[in-house]
Amino acid sequence: MSSPTKNRICSSYRPTAIFQGHGTTNSNRPQMRPPKPPSFTKLSILTSVLHPPPPPPPRFSLLADKCTSMHQLKQIHAQMIVSARIHDNYAASRLLSFCALSESGDLSYALRLFNNTQEPNSFMWNTLIRAHASSLNPSEALLLYVNMRRLDVIPGKHTFPFLLKACSNFQSLQSCIQVHTHVLKFGLDLDLHVVNGLVRAYSVSCDVRNARRVFDEVPERSLSIWTTMISGHAQNYCSNEALELFDQMIVEGLEPNGATLASVLSACARSGCLDLGERIHVFMEEKGIEVGVILGTALVHMYAKNGAILMAQKLFDSMSERNTATWNAMICGLAVHGHAKEALDLFWKLEKEQIVPNDITFVGVLSACCHAGFLSVGRKIFHLMKRVYGIEPKIEHYGCMVDLLGRGGELLEAEELIKGMAWKADVVILGALLGSCKNHGNIEIAERVVKEILVLEPHNHGVYVVLSNMYAEAGRWEDVLRLRKVMKSGNLKKTPGWSLVDSDD
Repeated sequence: MSSPTKNRICSSYRPTAIFQGHGTTNSNRPQMRPPKPPSFTKLSILTSVLHPPPPPPPRFSLLADKCTSMHQLKQIHAQMIVSARIHDNYAASRLLSFCALSESGDLSYALRLFNNTQEPNSFMWNTLIRAHASSLNPSEALLLYVNMRRLDVIPGKHTFPFLLKACSNFQSLQSCIQVHTHVLKFGLDLDLHVVNGLVRAYSVSCDVRNARRVFDEVPERSLSIWTTMISGHAQNYCSNEALELFDQMIVEGLEPNGATLASVLSACARSGCLDLGERIHVFMEEKGIEVGVILGTALVHMYAKNGAILMAQKLFDSMSERNTATWNAMICGLAVHGHAKEALDLFWKLEKEQIVPNDITFVGVLSACCHAGFLSVGRKIFHLMKRVYGIEPKIEHYGCMVDLLGRGGELLEAEELIKGMAWKADVVILGALLGSCKNHGNIEIAERVVKEILVLEPHNHGVYVVLSNMYAEAGRWEDVLRLRKVMKSGNLKKTPGWSLVDSDD
């Protein structure tokens, strides 16, 4: 380093004293002081208390979970789009869950959300499959699964129970078999929830043999699987096998709970398995199981549906607490087995006890009126539905009224009632009116009804047979020949009937 440079550096150096009085004056010494703390005045403290800083906004997923309406959900969806968070799959999955599964949701909106998601995760697929499985068109769940596999998305243990529920709801044995192969392919054939779904799907599809095979191959069975298998046998009119399974379940140390017993009793009511129902009732008494509203209603329903009206009435009278379903079970049981007066008396008693009836109650009462021919009472009760209880009549109620009016000879009134329905009449209602026309010999109305039935079912041979017989009874042989030619040209044949006999052998 040259001497002038060195002198400049040295001349610019000034020693700095840390303590006052050591080599520098106060005017030249740098002030080595700590930084001043922030000054808090009374005004600033008061302002911070009265006006605290705003909290951070909640996550969109939390907001979606708190939705109660589609209006709120659409607002959150809009905020996700504005804030460029629309591709947050977790938040989007919560939106999808509300749309697809909530009673206040919108499945079509859920589909639009799903279709606009770049890479939907497995939870989204499962949510949509689950929603469609419980919808009016459960086959859509299977189509979703097909698309899922085409995109190489791996199904999990939650996917197959929803798929099998869809198979159960539209009773497709072929679909059930196909889903079963995928269950085996992905190694989920021992998962208890999947097994339960397979047993139910096969049973509902009337393939109790495959259901039993799946049941027998599981080394450890849950109470739910036992319940499903016993109910499956009962639903398929295999009462002996259902009884044996019930006893085997008890021997293996699995005691059924209230839900299991209610489920099996319901299956006994639907399929006429009175023996199994009585066996379960005895078991409940032996074990001292309390008969509350749910089990009591299930027992009343089972006995009433199987024609054991006295036993059903005894149980009904002994129940300390009864809900609308209990009253319905007793009223409908009395009505189906020809005890119309008792069913009506029970309905008036229900009104006095201020139990609110529902649409099922009115189906039972109106069917009782049909069996007994109580035309004026049936009219009165039909008008009570909407005027007093605010219940909109459904097609079942219209069917009862058409049958009642037809039996009473009020064919024009029945025809006008059908025309005034909010929806198009089905073959069942039109068939009831046609039967009444035959009984009363009213060919004019019968011809109009036949035309409407043929619009719905062009190959329905039965209506031609009924009308042909009416023409024959009236001596209109030319019309009889004309209808026979129509049947021959259309290659219409009579469908053979079938009967079911439940034997103890």
